[in-house]
Amino acid sequence: MNRGKGWILVSSVLAFLFLALLSDGHSQVSPLMKYESSREPWRVRADSISFDHETQTYVAEGRVEISQGSRKLTADRVVLNTATQEAEATGKVTLVQGEDSIRGEKMMIDLDTNLGIIIQGTLFLKKQHYYLRGEEIERVGEDTYRVKGGSFTTCDGDWPAWRFTGGEALITLEEYADVWGATFQVKNVPILYSPYLLIPVKTQRQSGFLFPGIGYSNTAGARVNLAYFWAIARNMDATFYLDLTTQKGIGEGAEYRYIRKNESHGSLYGYHFRESKEYRKKYSDKLDRKPDRWEAHLQHEEYFDPSFFAKARLKAFSDRQYFADYGSTYVDRYAEQVYSLLSLTKNWERYSFFGEARHTVDLRQEDKATLQYYPLTKLVGIRQPLFSSPLFFNFETSYGYFFRERGATGNRVDLYPRLSLPLKWGGLEFNTELGGRETWYAGVSEGDGSRSRQLWDFQTGVGSDLYRVYDTGWERIPKIKHVIRPEISYLYIPDVDQTDIPYYDRAVPKTNAVFYGVANRIIGKVVDKSQTRYHEYLYFKVGQTYDINELTRDLGPSSEPRRPFGLIASEFRFNGLQYIQFENIANYDINQNHFQTSYTTLGLSDGRGDSFSLMHSWKKGIEEQIGASLQVRVFPFLYLSFGERYDMFTHQPIGTTYGLTFRHQCWSLDVNYSEIPAYSGAPAEKKIWFMLTLTGVTQVGKR
Repeated sequence: MNRGKGWILVSSVLAFLFLALLSDGHSQVSPLMKYESSREPWRVRADSISFDHETQTYVAEGRVEISQGSRKLTADRVVLNTATQEAEATGKVTLVQGEDSIRGEKMMIDLDTNLGIIIQGTLFLKKQHYYLRGEEIERVGEDTYRVKGGSFTTCDGDWPAWRFTGGEALITLEEYADVWGATFQVKNVPILYSPYLLIPVKTQRQSGFLFPGIGYSNTAGARVNLAYFWAIARNMDATFYLDLTTQKGIGEGAEYRYIRKNESHGSLYGYHFRESKEYRKKYSDKLDRKPDRWEAHLQHEEYFDPSFFAKARLKAFSDRQYFADYGSTYVDRYAEQVYSLLSLTKNWERYSFFGEARHTVDLRQEDKATLQYYPLTKLVGIRQPLFSSPLFFNFETSYGYFFRERGATGNRVDLYPRLSLPLKWGGLEFNTELGGRETWYAGVSEGDGSRSRQLWDFQTGVGSDLYRVYDTGWERIPKIKHVIRPEISYLYIPDVDQTDIPYYDRAVPKTNAVFYGVANRIIGKVVDKSQTRYHEYLYFKVGQTYDINELTRDLGPSSEPRRPFGLIASEFRFNGLQYIQFENIANYDINQNHFQTSYTTLGLSDGRGDSFSLMHSWKKGIEEQIGASLQVRVFPFLYLSFGERYDMFTHQPIGTTYGLTFRHQCWSLDVNYSEIPAYSGAPAEKKIWFMLTLTGVTQVGKR
């Protein structure tokens, strides 16, 4: 490590760490012992009570208890002046209001205003689990306290795991605390010191430094992630980032979040990292990487009303390898494409409009033939009665402009009206549809420039729901419903010459096929206390297509044998109320007696915090990956975790993580170690990361 950079990093960390510890961006504090006027009389109990008529003073001694409404004062001795409502309590003094309390050796308090002083006192706020201790705690205003020789923590016990201390502090709730001679202590051992500190103490969000994340990587060196949270207004905030590493370089970024009105909201994120010359030498292939790596995201959703809204997802980045190097998840690191879009949706009672402009970037290679939609719009007419006849009418119509830097481009207009005849007979549901399709191409950059295509299709089908309800006799799940739905349908699309359609559109294949399948569902009626809900425990559907065209295909001397039976497609889901979830989606080729694709997930958990998940993804001859994660609760305060994703097709690991979480009553520490293999020219990386949470104060490792 460069010595100069190392000292700069260490000094920056210490300064930022102390600011973050004492200026939280997320903590919340509620009003302390807030006084509420009450007309209820005071009630006094004690072993002995005397009253001086001349001074209007009560003296109560021995197990004294003074109560009014939700307030109760107890002590060994209390002197109460009924004329001034001033009380002086000594000996094991406790003042309780609701769930909050103040305890001390001596208290002078105005019972009418709740202003006063407590000596060697402790203030406890139940909701936030806050402890405020001081040699002297004085309430000088409705929400203002002066504390001498005080400390603050969320830890139980006389020897808290951590606490903040100050020689003197002036605390105004919903504003700030001025602290003189502030220290941060771990087990009463001073760690950091500042002669003066201004701490936000608000019930809502407040601006402040977040606790830094600290880690080390064999490629980037020591790393510290610093962040500042800015609470701009109730409907907007921002976070500013500064990432320091000893070998890789320096990164900076910002994220702005806002709520405009109703459900309309959005965010703007930007990040830049300047890679050092030394680090760039570690790339086995720089490809199109430049020293300055950056990304920018804009997301916005605008709701004009619940049926009319627009969405924007815009992304820009420095190079195609950016997400492989800087992505935080497997999906980011191994993404093959990234897209930006603008969309507009409007729904009516019988119609729906959707429009989208989409720009796609291929991350695998520079591909100028990548197809772009500028835009693609669709108007859908929902199935509705045709006049007073038993027929129904629906349609889909679309317009799109398809563009690519190299290759065919042009406009496409597609009209697709359909007539349908739905019928019910007994428990059977019949549906027959006839559709006509007209597609025009204009401004095509290859060939004649304009052309058209005409198609029609016919489909019919029948299905039925067969079900039975069973009484279980169980209190929580009194009834189970089993539904079986068999169905069969037929689809015909004639053979139409489509050799002249532009390259940016796909040919519609001729079809003469029958689909048949059956679905099973098991639904439980679940009673939780006084509420009733329905939970689908099991869903299983299996189906297959029988191709009549394949059955009648002419055979030549070297032709492949006819195979009219298509893939068997299955979907299985099991969702327990708790403990287990399982899903499998698969396609089986009966002609070759093997699966073509399979995707499986399994999740197991128990009530004490242990969990296990498994993922298996398989495509014959293309891909096979397996991923697993495990969390074990070793002790009530200690959790161990493990996660790995492995490419069984290439026999290479994709990523491995190990984790340890230590949870204390008022703090927790997460330690994560990960190994990421070399990918796309980037070096293999091993890194360790520390995330600390002080309960009720702040959290580290957000990024």
